[in-house]
Parts: sequence; C-alpha cells; structure tokens
Amino acid sequence: MKKKTKVRLPFTVKPKQKYSFPVPIPPCSVIAVRRGVGKPWTSKAGLVFRVGYYSKMDGLDCIWLVGETGSYDQTIDHECLDKLFEIRSVAKERSLYGRGRPQFPPLVR
Repeated sequence: MKKKTKVRLPFTVKPKQKYSFPVPIPPCSVIAVRRGVGKPWTSKAGLVFRVGYYSKMDGLDCIWLVGETGSYDQTIDHECLDKLFEIRSVAKERSLYGRGRPQFPPLVR
C-alpha cells in the first residue's frame, strides 16, 4: 500500500511594510546597487542585475538576482532590495515562476 504524500507549500507572508515598488517585484525588472551602501556591496556599486523568476519552494519573499551573464547569482528579500538597490525599470512580466518561459539571455547594454 502506497503512502500518500502531501504537497509541500512554502511559508510565505506578505510584507507588512510599504515599499515604493510592487510586491512581489515582477521578474525581468532591472535593478542596480546603490552607491554608498553597506560593506559587502561597496565594491559592487552600480552593478546591474535583473530580478529572476521566483521558486515555489523559496516563496515570493526570496528574490533571485540574475547577473549580466544570465546566470542566477544570489538571493535577497524585499527589505534588502529597498535598502541596497535602486530600481531602474519595473517589468510587465505576469508569470512569477517562469513556467514556459525561456532562460535569461546575457544582459545587453
């Protein structure tokens, strides 16, 4: 007799704080590191990232950053996005999880 497995859903809570950008920020939006921010980001001031597609296991508060080469580099949350990054453009992407979408190509300037 097979045991039924439950679907594991992520624990995601909508942030209580209000931000100047839509929450969750749409994938393919372009963001850049602000100048004069904290120590780990000081050397990366002005570096441009794109917001990657969300993962169902990570939840909607885990924002994946896509580097200029098109690879997923690191993750941040909405609070970190508000403090350390400036938003250059907000995309009109409707698919949060990227289902049926192609991979990110390298960023063209």
